Amino acid sequence: MSTGDRIFLSSPDVGAAERSALLRAFDSGWVAPVGPELDAFEADLADVTGWPGAVALASGTAALHLALLVHGVGVGDDVVTSTFTFAATANAITYVGASPVFVDSDDGTWNMSPELLADELAARERAGRLPAAVVVVDLYGQCADYERIVPLCARYGVPLIEDAAEALLATSGGR
Repeated sequence: MSTGDRIFLSSPDVGAAERSALLRAFDSGWVAPVGPELDAFEADLADVTGWPGAVALASGTAALHLALLVHGVGVGDDVVTSTFTFAATANAITYVGASPVFVDSDDGTWNMSPELLADELAARERAGRLPAAVVVVDLYGQCADYERIVPLCARYGVPLIEDAAEALLATSGGR
């Protein structure tokens, strides 16, 4: 293989529609910070997900940071998260002063293992130190096993934050 060859995890998919959207935003003068394209994106995302509102931020890291703050995660807290993720997941946890606690993936999806999460939460309950949140990262266009993860978090009263940056609009259990 020559040094110019690349092997993409996912090759870029940029065509005429993306070019048109870029030029439309550029020509409108609303390149940053917000504008009609962003408002429309948020409204469309809220509509398609069935969620009452959506907020677009500058990055996935910023979104995770905000989600942790909204759930009151802070200094001295532990947050359980996936081992197989981008550094931004752990970075957002440390931005709020919390410590990441890593749970490994299952071998079928490479997403967080519900069995290992169950073990971690049970051990933490016995120790009297439940995490302030669980951040699950959906990978490669597929959701983690939320049919098992959601009830686990609910059982222990631990907020669940879903990082779907790599699986936007993927479905799980019809949702």
